[in-house]
Amino acid sequence: MACCDIFTVFDEKNNLIKEYTHWKLLIRNRSTTLGNCVAITKTHHEQFSGLSAEEMKDFSNVVKDIEKALSICFHYDKINYLMLMLKDNHTHFHILPRYATPKIFENVTWEDKAWPSASELISMKGPIVDQDYLDKVKKEIIKQI
Repeated sequence: MACCDIFTVFDEKNNLIKEYTHWKLLIRNRSTTLGNCVAITKTHHEQFSGLSAEEMKDFSNVVKDIEKALSICFHYDKINYLMLMLKDNHTHFHILPRYATPKIFENVTWEDKAWPSASELISMKGPIVDQDYLDKVKKEIIKQI
């Protein structure tokens, strides 16, 4: 039986980029910036302090991979890691690449309207993209990991 529905919420079936020993990296299905991802622990923890040393060490692999891939693919200016756990009570980080100038990918223009302030996790200002578009972003990232 599943611990919670976090992998359903972020649609693991369609959005998985890479599975690590202790984490899963997914393209975020409610993107606010180009290349927006989420890293989720495979084991259910409701507090970050509950992670084992091995899980913490494995997170460094996720960080190295995604920062390299997003830099090559989309040339982000900054990157934000947000662990809010307000709605989904399972350890996970939102990974938001930040852009000082608009970015175009597959004929869609992404503008980080919050730049240089705190990033928006939920935005009605950004482009609305479908699963086909997310698949293209995901494939671009996978090529670099």
